Amino acid sequence: MISTANDPSLPSSSTPRDWAMTVFELAIFICAFRAMQPIDADILSDMLGGWFECFIAPEDAAAAAANMVSRGWLVMVGGRLMAAEEGRRVARTLVNGIIRMLDQGTRLLDVALMMAVLRLTKGELDDGRI
Repeated sequence: MISTANDPSLPSSSTPRDWAMTVFELAIFICAFRAMQPIDADILSDMLGGWFECFIAPEDAAAAAANMVSRGWLVMVGGRLMAAEEGRRVARTLVNGIIRMLDQGTRLLDVALMMAVLRLTKGELDDGRI
C-alpha cells in the first residue's frame, strides 16, 4: 500500500510524538545532560556552535530549549537549563536509533569504536543520574 499525504490512517503531523526530538534538540539535550550544573543559553549556544561548526544564536538555542521545557525534556533551574528524566528517555531511544541507522542492520559495526568516534560513552544516557 502506498501512503499519501492525505491518508487518514497515518498519524497527524500536528501532534508531536513523545520521541519526536529534532537533531538540534537532541544536541541541546546531550549538552545539558553532560553539564555538571544547569547551563545558560549563551554557553549552550557556544557549545552547539562548536559541535555544528557554525554560529548558533542564543535566541535560537533558547527558543528550542523553551519547547523542550514545555515537553518535559528539560527543566529550568534558576533561569538555566537542566536535563530531565523524560528527555533522557527520549534521547536514549534516538541515540540507539542513530547507532542502528549507521550500522544499517548489519550488526558489523563495532559499537564501542563508533561510540568513541561519536564521543559518546556507551550507555551514557542509561545511568539514570537525573
